[in-house]
Amino acid sequence: MRLIVLAYLLLIGSMLIFSNNNLYAHNFYQNQDSKFFTLIKQFEVENTLASFDLTINKSNAFTHSKKADMLFNRIVSFKSDIHKNSNPVDKYAAIFTDLNLTTKALIAANLADESLKEYGLSHGLDSNQASSLLNMSVGMIMNMNKLPIVNMTDDTSRLGPDKIPSIPGNHSLNDLLSRNYKDVKIKVNYETSTMLAKSLKMLFSKELQNANLQNSSGLMPIPTSMKINALKDLGQGIDKLNLAVNRNSSLEEVYNIVHGQIHPNLFLAFNLKLKSE
Repeated sequence: MRLIVLAYLLLIGSMLIFSNNNLYAHNFYQNQDSKFFTLIKQFEVENTLASFDLTINKSNAFTHSKKADMLFNRIVSFKSDIHKNSNPVDKYAAIFTDLNLTTKALIAANLADESLKEYGLSHGLDSNQASSLLNMSVGMIMNMNKLPIVNMTDDTSRLGPDKIPSIPGNHSLNDLLSRNYKDVKIKVNYETSTMLAKSLKMLFSKELQNANLQNSSGLMPIPTSMKINALKDLGQGIDKLNLAVNRNSSLEEVYNIVHGQIHPNLFLAFNLKLKSE
């Protein structure tokens, strides 16, 4: 099993090296539904936090409300039948349940990205720095064979600076991850990060955990047994993400969970397609 997983990773990396491009772990090929329903999930998170904080911290509640309004405007740009006083979460709940597994998996990948980004913002990164956390180079994939175990079942707490491969040519990101961000500087972003991780866990439990997985086709068809193992590891990764953000773990640990366990296992379990930029 270990060799098969490594073969997939090497194939992906080699194709991108020949194209002289960078790979972005979050940058799976999206469809309109995955984009739209990611916005719905983000809106739901911010709207919930705005209501929750109203009696605790009115300033935070106001900020969450503004973020919800911005997300609502983006949602309206997708669907013209949404009116100002309508609730898109309720309106599209039934449709969400009927989405195919690939789309739901893409939404899960996006929620993991957004949780990581908000976590970076909460620890004092600016928007560009936080966005850079979503990037993963070809070298990281190609060097995964240097890890002691490459079947993606390792406890990510072992994946410290001496375990996770460095990011060639991306010193700024390496510097960001190596810094010791102990304190939450912006509570609003921290609340969003933890709630997005919770939303991801709920999505996995309700829609993905018991998915009926089948052999895939293509250049290197992924057997069902590998997909089942990946699904199990994905659940563990999502649990670790929730624990990490709730206990205010290091930025590097959260980054490693998202890129080292959640994204790779979504890719394997649900046939997601990576694109290069």
